[in-house]
Amino acid sequence: MARRPSVKLLMTTVAQRYFVGRQTKSEIAESLGISRFKVARLIDESIETGTVRFVIEDLDEYDVPLAERLSAHYGLRHAVVVRGLDDAPQGVTDALGRAAASLLEEILTDGQTLAVAWGRTLAACARALTKLPKIDVVQAIGSMAGAEYAQSSVDLVHRLAALSHGTAYPLYLPMWLEDQDLLKRLHNEPSVARAMARFAEIDVLVSGIGAWHPTNSTLFSTLPAQWQEQAEASGTCADLCSVLIDPSGKAVTTPLAANVVGLSAGQIRKVPMVIGVAGGREKAAAIHAVLKGGWLSTLITDATVARHLLKDSLK
Repeated sequence: MARRPSVKLLMTTVAQRYFVGRQTKSEIAESLGISRFKVARLIDESIETGTVRFVIEDLDEYDVPLAERLSAHYGLRHAVVVRGLDDAPQGVTDALGRAAASLLEEILTDGQTLAVAWGRTLAACARALTKLPKIDVVQAIGSMAGAEYAQSSVDLVHRLAALSHGTAYPLYLPMWLEDQDLLKRLHNEPSVARAMARFAEIDVLVSGIGAWHPTNSTLFSTLPAQWQEQAEASGTCADLCSVLIDPSGKAVTTPLAANVVGLSAGQIRKVPMVIGVAGGREKAAAIHAVLKGGWLSTLITDATVARHLLKDSLK
């Protein structure tokens, strides 16, 4: 049976006022003399019958449908997939850095605490950032010895804090120390204690994801040989903010965990939003392990990796 014109007219009026006029359901119900429940039903019917159609602008740089599939598959709060990248490492790094910068500019709000790790992608993110709300910025992990980044971890924290007009909490220490007694003493040093006290207040952590093999892992090459051997023997395939992770997604227990200057695995688990930024085919297995372990709430990656992560072989 065809819908009566008067009913179709009422549906169109309700839809116009709700979607275009931005009136509330209660306001529409009162003005038309009908119940709020009828207004809600007419809005639903306007969508179901095609009276109202939605057009979502497609962003050329991002593959939103692929990102949504990735989010659903791994139970993520959000995913960002950058498409059209070539295999040139610097091109991938810069594009992912820009995507991370855009996301941070949109999601951060005044009064929050942002923790940043280290890596080339985060350096690219810092270069791309143009604005931030008033937030504090804490260094999540000590500095990587000999890292050849355009921006050191300490510089990164200060740059972001200056951009946000917030307070910087740097860690003027290396990422790890072999001497545990020295490490304990340094934890009590005022500037270190001040920064690490903020770990419990972190709202958002942004970190790169490392692939754990000698040719691609920056962290691997900096560790003592015995630590490297223990990590490999334990099946390490990824690192997130210095936490070593095996293919099942579990944190690996090695001397690094006991000697690190920065966030522990347990502290990362308590952060409300953890954003992982990584791409390139060589990191697909590492990213999969981190996702499988439920370490992230948000992933920023490239389309090639996203499609690979959705393959049956990686389920």
